[in-house]
Parts: sequence; C-alpha cells; structure tokens
Amino acid sequence: MPPRQALLLAEELVSHGHPEALRLTALLLQNPHRDVVERGISLEKCFHHMRAQLHVEDVDRKQIVRAYRKDGYLLFESPQKSRKLLVIFTTIYNNYFISHLNLQAMLKGLGCHLLLLKETTLANYQRGVVSFARDLPDLPVQIQATARKLGADQIYLSGFSSGGYAALQTSLLLPCHGYLGFSHPTDLRPDSPLPRPWYLTDEVYARLDPRWLPDLRVPLADADPAVPRVLCYGDRAPRDVANAGHLAGLGTIRLVPLAGAGHNTIRYLLAKGRLTAAFRRLVADR
Repeated sequence: MPPRQALLLAEELVSHGHPEALRLTALLLQNPHRDVVERGISLEKCFHHMRAQLHVEDVDRKQIVRAYRKDGYLLFESPQKSRKLLVIFTTIYNNYFISHLNLQAMLKGLGCHLLLLKETTLANYQRGVVSFARDLPDLPVQIQATARKLGADQIYLSGFSSGGYAALQTSLLLPCHGYLGFSHPTDLRPDSPLPRPWYLTDEVYARLDPRWLPDLRVPLADADPAVPRVLCYGDRAPRDVANAGHLAGLGTIRLVPLAGAGHNTIRYLLAKGRLTAAFRRLVADR
C-alpha cells in the first residue's frame, strides 16, 4: 500500500495496542524516506509503552464493548480511597490518540478516580455528554456531583485536540486543582483571527450557541493564578502555535512548546516515555 496509507493504518493499530501493529511498523522501517522511518520508530516506542500496561486481546469482551461506545462516559474508581478525580475530555475520534482502555491502563497507577467523557459529534461538548450532562453548562455541575459521590474534593481536568477547548473552559467553571491541555484551540468565536478547526464549518457554527464559544483568554486573565494550568503544544504545528501564543503573557497558564513535535503531542510524549509523568505532575500533592 502507499506509504501514507500504511502510516495511517500503523498509527491506528498502535493507538489500540493491537498485537498486529508491529508487523506494519516493521515495514515502515524499510521505507527509503527518512520521515516515514522516524514515524515508524516513534510508533514502535508507543506500542511497547502501551503493551507494558495492557494486552487488549486479554480484556473481557463486555468491557471492550463498553469502552468503545461512541457516547456516554467511563468512570474508573480508584481501588484505594482517593480524594482526587481526574476528568479527561476525549476527542471526536473517541480516543485520546490512544484508546480509552489503554489510557486507563497507563493512568491507573496515579491513585485517582478517572472519568473519561466522550463527545464524538462536532458540537464540541456544547450538547454535553450522553447519560451524564445535558449541555456544556451542566458539565461542571455533574463533574462536581460525581466528585462528591466518590468522596473526592480535588478535581483535575485534561483535554487533547478537539476535546481540549471544552476541558479548559470547564476548568474555569468549577473549583479546579489543576489543568493539563495538549494541542487545542483557545478561541472558537466565529470571527476569531485564529485558525479555525476543520470540523467547525459554518454549518456547524449555525447549530451551536455562541455564548459557549468564547475567547478563553478573557476568563483565563481573571483565573486564580494559584491553580496550575499547563498547555503543551508542538512547535511544528502552526495552528497549535498560534492558539498557544494567543494566551502568551497570562500568569494563569504555562505554555510548554515541545521541540520537534507536531499536532499529536500525545504520541510524541508517549514515544518518549513521558506521558504518564506529565499526568503524575498534574495530580501531585503541592
């Protein structure tokens, strides 16, 4: 198959921790193009880090069906008593680059309750989350209610790509103890000067409530500077550079450029064995 198609398929297999992934990445390493080989090496590293935590073929079938549903939410309670709830806003592709099962396996050692929110439409969480919250304003209400039921009084949020904007926005609408974002928009106003995400077409905008598509620089300017907020982005992704730069100069969020990374900063950090450490710093006692 053409190299681009092979790359996409290899990335898909790796993101699920599929046992056949290495057969395809091995072919990428034989490609004469250096960029293809580099991607193959990166994907192999991601695969090995994920397989060290989970073999998806050994997971119970009912659990797989539940995890791969395209709507709703997944709640993984900590086996030990915990005061911390980590809420992750997943992407329109029903993943966090890696599958929900693999993400949970990598983060289960943090000692937190883990809540994964799913929104695979183009509404950007404005219509809430099926069986959890009716709309975006209801999300912080239901997250706090979930935390109370779990006995958690510390809430941390994270979002990547299409899920990151709503995650950062929600972190400003509830008592938040920390935020970790990756490669996401920061201003979704229809007339924003920033690059518009491909999925927010004029037709999609017409169905959304502009009140919940603000310039996040405005509320961030008034946010509590004691709450640590971090936005990581790849310096090879012009759109992400522009969105991160829009927040430059604020004392309420730290911008972290990742040298040599593109849009997929999750894959970049996972390949380097740094993804779990980033989340561990997020929920660390201060």
